[in-house]
Amino acid sequence: MNDELSGEKWGRKFPGSTNTRDLSGNFRLAVEDFLYAMKEAGIRVAINATYRPPQRSYLMHYAWRIARKQLDPQHIPKMAGVHIEWDHGEIDASVKAAKAMLIVLQINHLPIKPALRSQHNSGLAIDMDLLWSGTVEVKDASGNLVRIATLPRTGMNRQLIAVAATYGVKKYSGPGSDRPHWSNNGY
Repeated sequence: MNDELSGEKWGRKFPGSTNTRDLSGNFRLAVEDFLYAMKEAGIRVAINATYRPPQRSYLMHYAWRIARKQLDPQHIPKMAGVHIEWDHGEIDASVKAAKAMLIVLQINHLPIKPALRSQHNSGLAIDMDLLWSGTVEVKDASGNLVRIATLPRTGMNRQLIAVAATYGVKKYSGPGSDRPHWSNNGY
């Protein structure tokens, strides 16, 4: 099979999910319980990603690196089942195609490179934006109400992160910053 040049159309291939039903086993149950507790407390939740096929992670990772001129498109390793040609013959054309992919993949403003392999590939991660106003009271996994009056009123709130951990939902703790990312192990 012939490889197709990279570009916007590749951003629509290998779609990911935003549905908690696509998460794995106990992690799915933990996330759904945590989501319920947050919604009951008045926290607005916007889920951006749950399960992500490995092929999509591959496209995200290398499109981001080419667009940021961190990697020569001639030296991208192949992935089985992904018949993409990253090298357009000249660097400017390759970078332009990669940038078009970033927009469709919705990662054009991502400050850190997407992981080549992540907990999303196993259904063990969720990306979500959280927001509330004022003070909220969130139930932890034991049913205790935790009053959160501290800032920020986002998923970066230390008290909310501690509540999430009681459910087995852990805030990203790896290198760099991945504000919306939560998983079973913090990575």
